[in-house]
Amino acid sequence: MVTAICNVFINSDLKLKLFKETFPLVYAISDNWLINIRGKFHKDVVKYIKETFEDHERHCIFFSGLDDGNWAKSTCKMLENSKYDYIYVFLEDHFLLKPLDHFRNVIRDMIDSKIEYFSYSFFNIGLSVQSAEGLYPDYSKHFFSFQFGEKSISFLRKNNHHFYPYSLAGICTKKYFQKLLIIENNLLVKVPFFVQAVMENVFFFYPRNRAFWFTVNKFVSKIGIRFVIYPSATPFNLEKSLFDCDLELLPLRVGGLREELFANWDDDNILSNSSLIKRGLYPEYFRVESQATLKATDGKDYELSKGQSSNHRYCPEISRVQKLPMKYLHVKKGTLKISSSRESFILNAGQFAWIYANIPHTLSADEDCIFQVYIDSR
Repeated sequence: MVTAICNVFINSDLKLKLFKETFPLVYAISDNWLINIRGKFHKDVVKYIKETFEDHERHCIFFSGLDDGNWAKSTCKMLENSKYDYIYVFLEDHFLLKPLDHFRNVIRDMIDSKIEYFSYSFFNIGLSVQSAEGLYPDYSKHFFSFQFGEKSISFLRKNNHHFYPYSLAGICTKKYFQKLLIIENNLLVKVPFFVQAVMENVFFFYPRNRAFWFTVNKFVSKIGIRFVIYPSATPFNLEKSLFDCDLELLPLRVGGLREELFANWDDDNILSNSSLIKRGLYPEYFRVESQATLKATDGKDYELSKGQSSNHRYCPEISRVQKLPMKYLHVKKGTLKISSSRESFILNAGQFAWIYANIPHTLSADEDCIFQVYIDSR
C-alpha cells in the first residue's frame, strides 16, 4: 500500500530514545521499509530494529555506503527498491496519535480520493479545517481535497500563508516524490549562514527570503547550480512553500486531514501549544527517576492547608522546547500528594522528588504542608 522511507540522522541519546518510541508505533504500516540510518548511533538503531521486529528480513531493506552528504541523492537510490506508488517519510520526532488501523484507513482514503499529497502532522497549520471551505473542496471520510494549480497560488498566499505544497511530514505519490528529488539533482551550493541571517532579519523576511532564492535558482539552474538554505545532508531543501514551489510540480491533488493524526514532540511550528510537550502529553510518565538523588537549593517555599489542592503545569513560552522543564518538590512540613492523570505519589516531611513540569499535575495537602518548589527549564 505504501513504501516507508526512513533516512534519518541519529546522533544523540535523545534522538535514539525518540526513535525507539515512535518507530514501533508505525512499523506495521508498511512491508516495504527502506532504511538508511546516519549518525554515530546508526549501529544501535539497526541493531534495535533487527532485535525488536522478527519480520524485519521480509519488510526492511537496510542501506549503507550511500552519499550521507546528500539526502536527496541517497534517498533517490533507496527509492529504486520501492514496491508501491505512495511514499511515507518517517520522522523520528513525530508521534502517531491514532490507532494503526486508523492510519491505514487514512492512506486507503488518500488512494481512493486520488490525493497526491497530504501533510500527516502539524494539524491545522497552513491548511486548517476552518479554512477549507474557501477552497471549494471535495470531502471524504478523512480528507477535504482540492486541485492545486498555478491559479491557486495567489489565493493560498493570501488566505493560507503557511501552507506547504510539500512538507517532509507528508505522504505523497511516488511520482510527485521523484519530481521533488529531481529538482535537487544539481550542484547544490549552501548559502552561508551569515548571508541568510542578514537577509532574513534585515532585507528579506519570510517569505521573501524563499522567494528571492527561488528567483535566483530559476536562472542558475540552467547551468546545473542550485542555491539551498539548508545543508544538503539534511532533507529540508526538499520542502516547498507557496513562495518557492516549482511550477513543474503542478497541478497537484492536495488533501487536508479532517482530524489530527500525528504530532511533533517539541516543535509548535507557528501554532502555539501544538507540540506534545506544550500540551502536556509527553513524556508519558512524569516522575524523573534520573534526578532522584539531586537536591535543589533555589526556588521558593509554598504552603497548603489540610484539604487544599492546587493545579499546575509549566512550560516556557518559546516555539520549540527541546529540554523538558522539570520541577523540584521538597516537603519541609506535613504531607504532600502529587498526582497526574496516570500516576500519583506522596512525599512526607524531609522527602523530595523531581517531576516533568509540563505534565498537568495536582498538589494536595493531606495535612498542613510547607514545601519548596524549584523550576529547572535551562
